[in-house]
Amino acid sequence: MNRKGFTLVELLATLVILGVVVGLTIVGVNNIFGNAKKKTEGVFVKTLTDALDIYLDSDAKNLSFNSNFTCKVDKSYRKDVEIYESNNNLTYADVIESKYSPLSITDLKNPANDKECLASTQVHIYRDQDYVYYYKVDKRNFNCFDDVSDSLYITNLPSNCY
Repeated sequence: MNRKGFTLVELLATLVILGVVVGLTIVGVNNIFGNAKKKTEGVFVKTLTDALDIYLDSDAKNLSFNSNFTCKVDKSYRKDVEIYESNNNLTYADVIESKYSPLSITDLKNPANDKECLASTQVHIYRDQDYVYYYKVDKRNFNCFDDVSDSLYITNLPSNCY
């Protein structure tokens, strides 16, 4: 007798294989989306640092600095260069409202998660004896970053200073 069709075992084997393929595909797609979010957030952080760099290039001369140094760094041409913190209480809104800032308040939205960042986040500005400027912003105070496990700060300070 010639029966046409599939047996129950063949159908189950096919469903198991399809399930494995679909499961692997979903895991792969989730990894791709996760990596894309991290890269998007990295570009957003770069935009924030660029705004700080522009602020320091244009408006840092108007800041005052305390006389107690925060830390010392060794530069290739000079040892123990002292870094001083600014006396000014700056927020990210001050940076954005500066004359040459490439950002507006509406740009303070993290595209990786669509959360609005707080413009009232404090920005710490530093200067060394060679008039090189540094900054430090605590990402947790921005309230727009989901995961700060990679780094707590947006900063260009030497690692021994924070």
